[in-house]
Amino acid sequence: MSEENTDFLQSFYWESLPLRGARCRVDTIFQRVVRDLSGPSELRQLLGEILVGLALISSTQKHFERLILQAQSQGSLQLLVAEMMASGGMRAYARWRGEEESLDLAALPEALLALTADMGMDRDRYQGLIQLRNTLTQSLEAYFAESVQSPAWFRLVVDSEQGLAGGYFLQRLPGILTPEEWETATSFLAVGSDRSLLLARPEQFLPEIFPSVGVRLRDPEALHFQCSCSRERVERMLVALGELEVEETLAAEGQVEVTCEYCQKVYRLDAAAVAALFASGKALH
Repeated sequence: MSEENTDFLQSFYWESLPLRGARCRVDTIFQRVVRDLSGPSELRQLLGEILVGLALISSTQKHFERLILQAQSQGSLQLLVAEMMASGGMRAYARWRGEEESLDLAALPEALLALTADMGMDRDRYQGLIQLRNTLTQSLEAYFAESVQSPAWFRLVVDSEQGLAGGYFLQRLPGILTPEEWETATSFLAVGSDRSLLLARPEQFLPEIFPSVGVRLRDPEALHFQCSCSRERVERMLVALGELEVEETLAAEGQVEVTCEYCQKVYRLDAAAVAALFASGKALH
């Protein structure tokens, strides 16, 4: 597939070393997510970072239906969440309150980072949870150290003015890998400008990290913006709220209006639609 103007995820590994990694670009998804965003400028940076982080983490997961990476707190940043479907569809949004012009992750009260894997087919979800660190990069690395118990390294690259979002990830697997080899790999990917790293051809520079060890790159997998909202989902949500609360909203506003927080699509139900929604039998489905 062509990588020009295309969002993608590409994983790689070294043949005789317990070391794997991935790279991604999510420019188009990022631009769509922040298109109608309001709030501090740091929100755009954080949304880009959580999209990149989730895309990279997905390279370590198999047979999932949906992955959810979210940060939450009792402070100004209530929720920062990204979702990824097995098809490569991604979406994200942030819920923010307050009038601060900046967001300091380290100062957020009761701040947590969680990764949830929905395996589908009636299988149990599993979730890893840690305290949020000063940056999302530090938080993701701490998640792997604490929840996965496998060292990982992230470089998250986001330029909200240029609409660029991408990065690299390395994970140390069980086996013999010396501290010097781990330092060599992470240091190699840490040098250079953000833009040069995103534009560099991995087949040209990854072999230079360990010249005597073969490195294999898998084919890039396409990623795209996808929102799973629908009128049916909205109706199920309203049924869960209860007829009394929905009728009160209808009486006060003349209609029931629900806006998807991810894609900003607006769903409107008039009196007839609400009556049909709670008609005998329908609300049971």
